[in-house]
Amino acid sequence: MPLHSFIRNDTTIIAPNASLRRVINRHTKDSLLDIIRKWLQDPMARPKIEDTSEDEENYDNTNGQQVKRLLHNYEIISSKKNMVDKIFLEDWKNGLNYKQIAQLDMKYYHDHSSLKHWKALKLCWENGLRKKEYRKTSELNSSLLTQLSPFFKTHLYIEEFEKNWWIRISIHDGVPPNTLPVSSNIIYVIYFTNSEHLLCSNIKREHKEFIMQGLLKTFVCNEIEECDLKGKYADSLEKLLLHRQSQGTYSRYRLNQVDDNPLLFPSKKPKKDDIPENIDQFEDMMDEDNILLLKQRDTAANDNFGPNEQPSLDMVEIKVKN
Repeated sequence: MPLHSFIRNDTTIIAPNASLRRVINRHTKDSLLDIIRKWLQDPMARPKIEDTSEDEENYDNTNGQQVKRLLHNYEIISSKKNMVDKIFLEDWKNGLNYKQIAQLDMKYYHDHSSLKHWKALKLCWENGLRKKEYRKTSELNSSLLTQLSPFFKTHLYIEEFEKNWWIRISIHDGVPPNTLPVSSNIIYVIYFTNSEHLLCSNIKREHKEFIMQGLLKTFVCNEIEECDLKGKYADSLEKLLLHRQSQGTYSRYRLNQVDDNPLLFPSKKPKKDDIPENIDQFEDMMDEDNILLLKQRDTAANDNFGPNEQPSLDMVEIKVKN
């Protein structure tokens, strides 16, 4: 297979088109505002601001004031349509760069992760000893890009969300530089830092071998095991991967939901928050049969499933071995 050795640069511009507008328009107004704040902090992403100051020492102050003014203009926009029009037709009328598009796409799928189908992967090292650790997302980006670029025309973007690193691999083979790739050419990987676990979205058959090889060499492991755990809910899969032994009734210990003073004699005086606001509710609460029934139900639920919400799985397969 010929080596491409092409890397799509963050600053490559995608000219305005219908596909680009759809990428912007699927966000909520608040979500777009979060992204715009990020763009305005990035000199390569923010729109060009004319320098009206002849004094170079005042340039930074003037530039900062103009950025604040531009952000304020977005914050006071009342409708999402007007915000999208201002992005698409005014401030970024020449288009968005690859990094901005990656940020838009990643923000959307982070907020709507159930739109992807995730499969759990496990990094396996010899004797369980990790050979490579990444302290910064930039280090992982550089290493993974080095492994993938010989096989694909690739753009890579990594962002941290709540200590997890979200990796977006965009494959541009056969796609002109100013065109967005199809969604099936974009792979998402969630790396749970300080662990051996990953979640990966669906990968095309013709890409899978090379993506897995790139991950294998990037994390310097002996094997990547495909686990039987898969589904739409990334948060639930994360809980089952990282806290497999502390689910159900044991979750209270993981979440520190224990009595700080177990030897302290409990007070029988009801708390203010437990007292109903009207007499009817108070009389209902004082119904001993109902109280006993509710206590029995809660006790049975806690004993069997624990006091916390259970991870959500869209399907459970039970395999029986003879």
